[in-house]
Amino acid sequence: MLALIDIDGTLLLGAPAAHTAALATAMADVWDVAATPGDVTAIRPAGRTDREIARLVLRAHGVADERISDRMATWIARAVELHADLEREAPPPAVAPGAAEGLALMREAGVALALLTGNLEPIARAKMAAAGLAGWFPPGGGAFGSDREHRDELVPVALARHGRPAAAVVVGDTPRDITCARAGAARCVAVTTGAYDEMALAAADAVAPGLVGAAEVLAGWSGAPRPSAATTRA
Repeated sequence: MLALIDIDGTLLLGAPAAHTAALATAMADVWDVAATPGDVTAIRPAGRTDREIARLVLRAHGVADERISDRMATWIARAVELHADLEREAPPPAVAPGAAEGLALMREAGVALALLTGNLEPIARAKMAAAGLAGWFPPGGGAFGSDREHRDELVPVALARHGRPAAAVVVGDTPRDITCARAGAARCVAVTTGAYDEMALAAADAVAPGLVGAAEVLAGWSGAPRPSAATTRA
């Protein structure tokens, strides 16, 4: 079984200020518009890819889709560059309670781990490194907002990189994670560590309070013995 795990709201908590600022400033630089972090927040970015966020913000500033597409690669490079500079000045990201423990329990249960996130890949990797979680997600796997503009297309990308495992599960904190899982014929465990409560995430196959609970669900689905938090901490 392969667990495809979201970043913001799932592994990390809080508003990713350096990330948001990098996206907006890069839009201003590349398309010469007065884009701000507030514009990013206004389009309710949770669960969207960075490329989709850029397109929605730029449309609101009157930029035509063709012009957006023509300069998207330039924008990606600029956003990654800016994020690297901004992150050096920012405090470390807040790791969700039990995130590392949950990842350890998943691995103990024989579940493979990969990221599935709307973040551009270099930004996703940088955030994981800053949070001390990079070791769980080696390069070469997962799926990212730099791979596709629409999150619903990311599960097949991840499966192709992992040799198409027999079963895949998306673990995330938004209704868009659930929709993404359904589009990729995967199951979904939703966690309530983000902005959505259990009722809002009821369409998932299971809902857990965090990654430790998600690990217990995945262990049950994989047929592995129930992982032991006490054993893992030891």
